[in-house]
Amino acid sequence: MTDQPKRTRAGAVARATAAELDDLGLDPKTSAAAAAALRLAKVMDCTDDPKELAAAGRELRQTMNTARGLAPPKALGDRVDQLADRRQRRLSAPAGKGTG
Repeated sequence: MTDQPKRTRAGAVARATAAELDDLGLDPKTSAAAAAALRLAKVMDCTDDPKELAAAGRELRQTMNTARGLAPPKALGDRVDQLADRRQRRLSAPAGKGTG
């Protein structure tokens, strides 16, 4: 056994985790939870030990739950929001052609 830390590489789990973090709007450079999730994903990609894989998987799941809770809410808007937005644009448009 060596004292050197294991090298980690970005594989499928790390790519999927990075994509989800990006979708959540979390940057691993500014969010500890995002950075930890990415590191755990890389550990999962690199390990051959089933126990280490299981532990990293559990921790990744918990860390991603925390990260999802920290993510800013998305403004998705439903049909009512779309109608209100159209109405607001119509009302704020300059009085113009053919409205009279």
